[in-house]
Amino acid sequence: MLFPYGKVVINEAFYDRHEIRTSIHRLLKAAQSFMLKAPRRYGKTSLIKQTLLDIEQEHFYVDFRKIPRLEVFNMQLMEYIYAQMGLQGAIKQIQENIITFLKTHRTTVKVDAALFEASVELFASDKDEEDKLVAILELLGKLSKELEYPLYIVFDEFQDAVNMSSKIDIYEMMRAEIQHHENICYIFAGSNMTMMTTIFETKSAPFYNFARKLTLAPFEKSELGKEIIKAFRSRGVVFENDALLDTLIDRCGGHPANTMLVLQMVEFKMLDEDIKTITQAIIDECYQAAQEEMHDLVMEYLKEMRTKEHLHDVIFRMANHQKQILDPSSLQQKRKYLVDMGHLRHIRRGEYEIIDNFLRDELIDASF
Repeated sequence: MLFPYGKVVINEAFYDRHEIRTSIHRLLKAAQSFMLKAPRRYGKTSLIKQTLLDIEQEHFYVDFRKIPRLEVFNMQLMEYIYAQMGLQGAIKQIQENIITFLKTHRTTVKVDAALFEASVELFASDKDEEDKLVAILELLGKLSKELEYPLYIVFDEFQDAVNMSSKIDIYEMMRAEIQHHENICYIFAGSNMTMMTTIFETKSAPFYNFARKLTLAPFEKSELGKEIIKAFRSRGVVFENDALLDTLIDRCGGHPANTMLVLQMVEFKMLDEDIKTITQAIIDECYQAAQEEMHDLVMEYLKEMRTKEHLHDVIFRMANHQKQILDPSSLQQKRKYLVDMGHLRHIRRGEYEIIDNFLRDELIDASF
């Protein structure tokens, strides 16, 4: 498959992103922590995993959307810590027989025996999970000082970490510990633009000024176009003329997931019908099919916007090039909220664009 859709992609299936990849490579090599925010379905997870793969770097990865409770996160982080000590499957061994585990590995671990023993004592303690997390992060910091290489920790959908505990401020607690870590590169990613902005860009927030801040932009037209042409040519497929591809990319607005969905539909049609030339009619047919497939998600976006006063009106008027009716201060506030929600992109002073092309099309076609 030339154009995978709806999953993390790496290597040959990874398209574009050359400029930001270069920037992230520099940060990773310097072990500089950074935050990457992007709208939903924008490829941030693929980008992070690809850049780590580029520099052949192992890492700890967790998606906080999939962590039902703090205990699960603690177990995963402890397993990673043991792996850095040179022990695989340590948690299961401890659960089976902690005494045997200590005797077997005390003299073989890659770190100081006292640190190893402290880790086992922590694992076996009856601390509540909140206290355990504090101790585990402290242990991670000590581990990083003993190792001769940096550790890379990826916290994906970081805005959802708050859901792991109702007893403490997770962000306050985590910042208090990891700010002392000297040899660890933390990578924070999130698709809730509002929450990620609040966590990292609000002066009163714990993670304010903790990490470099990056925002993922749309696909870059010229680079993407070259890669798409090369991919189709590998299957003996060409565009009827050069303008067709430019028009398709423009129509999708550089939206990664939507662009890949349309291209995948084009690819499948070419294979199913053994067609070797992509025409305007084929592009129109596949674009419409993709638009219909994403209709329910777009409706969810619109429903979400209608929960806040004036948001739908502002974006509807934008899509249809109608005059805004709010006063400048209120309009700026609503636009900023739509940016944080991941529906608008700020281009320059007073200029914005709608991120999702299918959302834009729905707003143009709909009556208010």
